[in-house]
Amino acid sequence: MTDGLQIFDVPADADDAAAPESGLVDAPQHPHRPRWPGSLAGGLAILMVITWAVGLACALGGLLELAVGLSYSALLLSVLAVLAGLVAVVGRWGRGWGIAAIAVGVLLNPLVLLHVLTWIGAL
Repeated sequence: MTDGLQIFDVPADADDAAAPESGLVDAPQHPHRPRWPGSLAGGLAILMVITWAVGLACALGGLLELAVGLSYSALLLSVLAVLAGLVAVVGRWGRGWGIAAIAVGVLLNPLVLLHVLTWIGAL
């Protein structure tokens, strides 16, 4: 008897001998997904935070030229961390590190922090 869902019907010529004798079916083997893009994104985000912190310490110490250079480097690392995080999330290559890199790259970006702290100071 067919109720219109033929994809669920077992063909009449299905043979019980075709099934494995142990009753266990091997799980399909999926190719190993590389996780290094997510790790790279996370590493870039951590390096961005360290660069920005050193730049801030240099600015407080009076080394303004070095502080500006490190701040520009932190901005570039922030953009690279967000882009690498997006690649890792979309490609499913270390999604956890990719999401963390996007969050850190956006929230701890020196320009974003400058605007947020300026807004908080204006309250």
